[in-house]
Amino acid sequence: MSKWLKIGFFLIIFFIFCYLRIMPIINRTVPYTYDQGRDFLKVAQIINERKLTFIGPATGIMGLFHGAWWYYILLIPYIIFNGWPTGFYIFIFLISILFNLLFFSFINKRFNFITGLFFMSIVSISQYFVPLSFFVSNNIIVPSLIIGLIILTFYLFDNKNINKYLLLLLGLNLGFIFEFEVAFGLFIIPIYLLLLVIFPSTKSKLFYLKNWVFLLIGLAIPFIPRALFEIKNHFLQTKTIINFFINPKLHNPRPLLITISDRLTLFWNYYLSIFNDKNIYFSIITGVLTIIVLLIFRKKLVKIKALFFLMFVTVLLFLFSILYKDNFWTNYYEGIQYVILTFILVGFYLLSKYNKILSILVFLIFFIFNILVLFNTLKNTPVEIIGLKEAEVTIDYLSAQVNKKDYCLKIYTPPAIPFTYNYLINYQIKKTGLKYPSNDFISNQCYYIVENDSYQFRLNKWREENIPKNSRLELRHKISNNVSFEIWKQI
Repeated sequence: MSKWLKIGFFLIIFFIFCYLRIMPIINRTVPYTYDQGRDFLKVAQIINERKLTFIGPATGIMGLFHGAWWYYILLIPYIIFNGWPTGFYIFIFLISILFNLLFFSFINKRFNFITGLFFMSIVSISQYFVPLSFFVSNNIIVPSLIIGLIILTFYLFDNKNINKYLLLLLGLNLGFIFEFEVAFGLFIIPIYLLLLVIFPSTKSKLFYLKNWVFLLIGLAIPFIPRALFEIKNHFLQTKTIINFFINPKLHNPRPLLITISDRLTLFWNYYLSIFNDKNIYFSIITGVLTIIVLLIFRKKLVKIKALFFLMFVTVLLFLFSILYKDNFWTNYYEGIQYVILTFILVGFYLLSKYNKILSILVFLIFFIFNILVLFNTLKNTPVEIIGLKEAEVTIDYLSAQVNKKDYCLKIYTPPAIPFTYNYLINYQIKKTGLKYPSNDFISNQCYYIVENDSYQFRLNKWREENIPKNSRLELRHKISNNVSFEIWKQI
């Protein structure tokens, strides 16, 4: 394959990679839920009130939180885009591009260019990796950290002499995984450190105490805000974690055999999600082919010690997950798909060394999938009013109705606080001079934003409590299939 042909393939795949991710951002059909509204409001509060925070969003365990670093990362797009909601999504998209190109560069340097192209052809249309690039949530940073962890692991095994700054980066990486997704951090930190001690090549490199010092310093730095929070709040989270392990409260406990079956299904879905859902059967063939190639070249794999290390990490993550006999959410191991994909890439690399024509044929099949996905996307041009666009259209309609006057507003979003609309209202206040709403009727009138609820009784109860009996419906405007805008007047 000539140099210019390789560059041509890369540019086409990279265009598809960007197009599939940037169009939902341009159309504003990106997810905009309770979590995004809450986090955007928190960042605005940090800026407006000049008040630092040492803790991040809540986890699924009461009394345990993700790290505050998420809010400080969001400060960057908030400042650059002056609070523009779409700016947060653009920022996440740019992070995704940066780390995927970093991984491509690493694969090209460590293996070869065709393996790098194969990597890009998979992630560009993947049912997992595509939405990962425009979903604004703390756990979305973890996949980028997993890329960093994979690269650092290879460098750790490839270099004969230990680099103290490499260990520092390794510690930082593990610490930040915990801070952005506590569940993943709880599992991977002890597993990774344990394997460093067990594996002969890393055990010898970490023999000297000073090497452990750099690793542990890196691990400790991400925990500084959390430690300050703990000191201030009498070690609230520390007690929560200890109590969770000593006396865990399980919401849906399962027998061991069912737990094992659930985890096998979970990891199988991790693998399948790597590929585009339209070539699911071909993804299975790819997995089988990878296993066969790895077995054929098992002697050559000894030279790729980092791969064995990552295999042990993956196996132990699976075994450790079985110990938790409750609901195990997919995002607990957010980004593990990159580790699984690494096994496939090594198999493809060995195939390219054994039979170059066959490896090019496999790549071309995935390249064709890229073209087909692009054409199908171009054909499906209608844009639904969903996600961020739905909320923005609603608040724009409200702003046009109010016209900078005092007004009453009540919002129903099942079953949580309407952070989504609150942030957009605050943004409109800063941008257009829209006034902050009152919860009491003004001039015998109030505006209502009402979202659908699958539990109709909750919406009925809310209406009884928030719509006065001596009032009538003046206007009902359907914003989307999910949201209605209403005007109620007291008689």
